[in-house]
Amino acid sequence: MASWRVQTRHFVLPKEGSGPEECEDAVAFDAGALRFAVADGATEAFDARRWAARLAAEWVGAVRAPLSAAEFGPWLKEQGEWLRASWEGRKLPWYAEEKRRAGSYAAFVALRLEGEGRRMKWRAVALGDSCLVQRRGGELITAFPLSRPEEFGSAPPLAPSSDGVREAALAKLVEREGGAEPGDTFLLMTDALSAWYFDASARRDPAAERFDSLLAASENGSLADLVRRERAAARLKDDDVAVVRIQLVSRQ
Repeated sequence: MASWRVQTRHFVLPKEGSGPEECEDAVAFDAGALRFAVADGATEAFDARRWAARLAAEWVGAVRAPLSAAEFGPWLKEQGEWLRASWEGRKLPWYAEEKRRAGSYAAFVALRLEGEGRRMKWRAVALGDSCLVQRRGGELITAFPLSRPEEFGSAPPLAPSSDGVREAALAKLVEREGGAEPGDTFLLMTDALSAWYFDASARRDPAAERFDSLLAASENGSLADLVRRERAAARLKDDDVAVVRIQLVSRQ
């Protein structure tokens, strides 16, 4: 029997002035299967909210969650076919029809944990600017595909629903793996939150530690207040935010 267990917390907050139904960030996880995913739909794309939710949920629920470009490509094609089929027969104004032809896009990051006893390893995949962070003993030991606030730009690679640009996108897919120990914490975060977290951590801003402690305690009301304060101070971009926190805990 494994000598560790997983504690999972998550938090999603739309941009200021938007309701939950407008949020284009999505989370999905199955703590029993040790799979976790976050996706961030591109605002300018067609049906981005549903595309992000589909990618996160289907990756977590897949018979074999894709963790390489060779696996991810056919899986992404299947998801795109599902999305396009769901649009059939819909009557749209001309401007929406143009967007539909271009397809939908989302940043994506996902994590799978594996282990037996006290030996654990993880594998992860990312496409775009949603990020994975691994912390141990209060220190950040892994961050990818980005790790510094200045690396975030306006045109990250994204997971597309359309066929024509899939191969170019897959060339930007990042695969990573590593070891883990009881006590380690993983964060999967969408871009605005990731950029803020890297900046706050680099500055040793107490807000970064407070963010993690509130998330660990599922104090989502206080967490929303913290995010709003950071937005108001222009330290955190006013965008949808989503995070899944995974902590490995020793069994007593």
